[in-house]
Amino acid sequence: MKTLLTILSLTIFLISCKSNAQESKSSDIEKTKQADVLLDTLISLAKDNSFYSSKVDWAALEKEMIVISKEQDTIDKLGKPAELMFKRLGDFHGMLMYDYKVAFNHRSENNGPPNDSTYKTIGATKINSPYSVHSRIIVNSNIAYIEILGTGVMQGVQITDAIDEIRQTICDLKKKNPKGWIIDLRCNIGGNMNPMMEGLAELIPNADLGGDTKDGTNFYSKWSFEKGNFNQNGNSYYKTDLKCGNLIDDSRIAVLTSKYTASAGEVVASSLKGQENIKVIGHKTSGLSSTNGWFVLSDKWIFAPMTAYYMSKDKSVHHDGIIPDIEIQEDLDLDNLLTGKIIDSAVKWIKMGE
Repeated sequence: MKTLLTILSLTIFLISCKSNAQESKSSDIEKTKQADVLLDTLISLAKDNSFYSSKVDWAALEKEMIVISKEQDTIDKLGKPAELMFKRLGDFHGMLMYDYKVAFNHRSENNGPPNDSTYKTIGATKINSPYSVHSRIIVNSNIAYIEILGTGVMQGVQITDAIDEIRQTICDLKKKNPKGWIIDLRCNIGGNMNPMMEGLAELIPNADLGGDTKDGTNFYSKWSFEKGNFNQNGNSYYKTDLKCGNLIDDSRIAVLTSKYTASAGEVVASSLKGQENIKVIGHKTSGLSSTNGWFVLSDKWIFAPMTAYYMSKDKSVHHDGIIPDIEIQEDLDLDNLLTGKIIDSAVKWIKMGE
């Protein structure tokens, strides 16, 4: 009897193992199929939307990407082929995101903000929350100062909270009747442009902001501030009422930039460049001055290829960063942002308009 029970137990165990192995194999096959579908979708979207699509031999590249995918496991089955694709396209601003975090791109020391100790400090200590705004009145000159940092990839309530914080900051400063404004983007290494632009609409309720371009002549998409909202091609995604409409004025606004100002930070600089009563002052920006598309591949994967270059209201195209109206070479001192040649130049220019 004992021997029979042992045999039965062993048989059940073997059947269970075989069943688990079959389930595991079936699961692996399903994952491979899903990865193949995602890869096909990625390639198709890149062909149709990448700014640099015409640069590559897609037939050859697609074969290489499929081979690389088959050699990988898990996340790399899509990521590694995408990494090769970005490299072949020459797209150093595009990215593949997994669970709203950058998983793969093609970035090097030769493009984007310098990956030095200052940049790492900004990334580690300046952006310590989904959004961050610092403000004060520069006492000696009665000028309102707002530092807007990168806002990261945000969703839902985070975006509206960030918009509200920027708008409330502007309203609080306006109550002090400043003679002018400084918007400091020198530590803005990018993220989501919508909270920054929608927030700043509190300060500049109506303006033609330019947009981006594919051909270097015509706008591909148009941006504007209208009645206190940021519009893209006439649509506002985060409609917000003005918090302090009765305090709107036309004081001079200085926009400060550095070589670390990147991506979404460059959207702000490009949009405000060429506006009446506004000057961009500082260092040429990092060179991530291009729009990324946003294509949802699955519940985890997002593909964001570079699709167009920023173009200001005056139709100046920013292929390699935004060149300030008043260009000043100065190392960024994170501990003393309110001193130095750039801040002095901004204060001086604002005072000239009094």
